[in-house]
Amino acid sequence: MIPTHVTPYRHGELRIGWASWDDGTFKDRSIKWAYRDASGKISRGSPELPFDILLDMVDLALAQSEVPSALPLLGPKPRAVSQLSKPELSEERKMLAARLTHMQALVMDLPWANWQPVYDQVGARYDEVKTELASRP
Repeated sequence: MIPTHVTPYRHGELRIGWASWDDGTFKDRSIKWAYRDASGKISRGSPELPFDILLDMVDLALAQSEVPSALPLLGPKPRAVSQLSKPELSEERKMLAARLTHMQALVMDLPWANWQPVYDQVGARYDEVKTELASRP
């Protein structure tokens, strides 16, 4: 892999870049967790994944109900907008607007990923929050 973006993560780094199997056309991208081995060096065995397989892996993990137990940082299921106070609705509208803007940038930066289903879900929640806010005095 030829990294184009590196960020510290746990005991190593998350790397995004040109895949090791790219044939020199700079079309194949991948992601990897470059973790440190017992000697403190980045392990040569750190897995490298193409993005389309990464998405399939996440899809499989979701289908097998592995993600909720593996990612306890996921918050509780959002409450119905009718149960939120006006200040809570205002805060959620701002947060959703920021996420939609961030996702638009991701769509431009990572065009090989299928963002549409997630974007549609976030957009639907944003519209629901916005409509509920407009209906309140």
